[in-house]
Amino acid sequence: MASIVFFLVILLSIMVALFSRRGHGHQDSRDFFVASGQFGGILVFMLAVGETYSIGSIMGFPSAAYSAGTSFIIWFLSYIVLAYPVGYFLNPLIWRAGRDCQALTMADLFRARFGSRGLERLVVLTAILCLLPMGELQIVGLLRVIDQFHWALPEQWTTTAAAGLTFAWIMLSGIRAPAYVSVIKDSLVLIAVTVVGLAALRAGGMAHLPAVAWTGHPVGLRDQIYALSTIPLLAVAFCVAPQTVAFVFTARSARTVRRNQIVMPLYMVMFPFLYLVALYARSAELPVPSPNAVFLVAAGVLLPDWMVGLVAGACALSGLVILAGTCLAIGPLVSRNLLHGLSDAGQRRGAQAVIACYLLFSILAAGHLSGLMVTLTSFYYLGVSQFIPGVAAIVWRWPLSARALGAGLVVGDVVAMGGALAGLQPAGLNTGMIGLVANVLVAGAIQWMERRKRVAGPASDIA
Repeated sequence: MASIVFFLVILLSIMVALFSRRGHGHQDSRDFFVASGQFGGILVFMLAVGETYSIGSIMGFPSAAYSAGTSFIIWFLSYIVLAYPVGYFLNPLIWRAGRDCQALTMADLFRARFGSRGLERLVVLTAILCLLPMGELQIVGLLRVIDQFHWALPEQWTTTAAAGLTFAWIMLSGIRAPAYVSVIKDSLVLIAVTVVGLAALRAGGMAHLPAVAWTGHPVGLRDQIYALSTIPLLAVAFCVAPQTVAFVFTARSARTVRRNQIVMPLYMVMFPFLYLVALYARSAELPVPSPNAVFLVAAGVLLPDWMVGLVAGACALSGLVILAGTCLAIGPLVSRNLLHGLSDAGQRRGAQAVIACYLLFSILAAGHLSGLMVTLTSFYYLGVSQFIPGVAAIVWRWPLSARALGAGLVVGDVVAMGGALAGLQPAGLNTGMIGLVANVLVAGAIQWMERRKRVAGPASDIA
């Protein structure tokens, strides 16, 4: 019965994706990538929370709570909560900057503001490096969901089917398909998480849960410093991530973007239920094969068979929606910002070819490059956070040159990612924050030297 319900959920998503195509059978690149900036509050909201509440959150949050305790929960929830007021002020400014230059990607903003092909390419390559492991991460999450059914299927069949379904969504109507499917996905996610959480509370009972919330490993001063440097960094980085910027461009107005930021915290209602699941799994000593399976194992123990299928379907759609969003962020970055000179139709076809290659890479990476992908995943926010000075310079029109920003971005990436690879954490600081400081200092220093050179030039001519 669980398998039947699971496939019905997948079938429903296909029907919704087909519905999203209605009236948009012939799309230009702007409509394909950002829905011509026509999305209202509900669809923009669904895209935004779809990025936040992915299969990684549904399965990863109780996994981390199960393994690391409340020390992880505090900084994880803190950065998400802080991201909303940051986005309230920053995201409408990004939307206005995108409207002024008719941007479809974040790299379009840099090209329009600074007029530098070199800086545009650097932004694209950094964004792709950050987004590269996201597809593999969703594929691996989907495999863990499918594992719960114990189907005698090769993993290659499952991953190929997931990639094929994602590509079909995208080909049907571009960004509209994952946006419409997100409406179904988020409804199912809220139902699934709430039902499993309440079932965990009822089965365990307050008397059987730990008298004091489990805190995991002792939290030292270095851990506190790491959390305090990580929370603001990730909160701002979340707002300037390439796919987040692309989702902002789908909104019909800055007011739509701002209003969404007001209501988005309501979606955090699911995290207490996920924490209850982790507490129940520990107190009941469930036979969990790996921490990532905590949520689904608990669902299998607590719920009837058909409900397990619904929960698994919600988790699967979460992964597929994020996979589609990542594809639609990478595709135009290549076809529009790396391959200049393509026609409108050429940009769309080029992006579709890039997406197909990216999905194939994600399948291969899930099977053969999982170790490398784990390393690259840790680079995501380290790299994305280095876009902060550039985006700030765009929306507030700071007088920074392309050379200064490009040098700062390179230095910031090297310091942040190099420090992470070397295992450095001076005084407990997040290496992304150290890289951001280095980024700003280098950009500021080069801008100061360029200004002095411009001032000295006319003075020497007069002399």
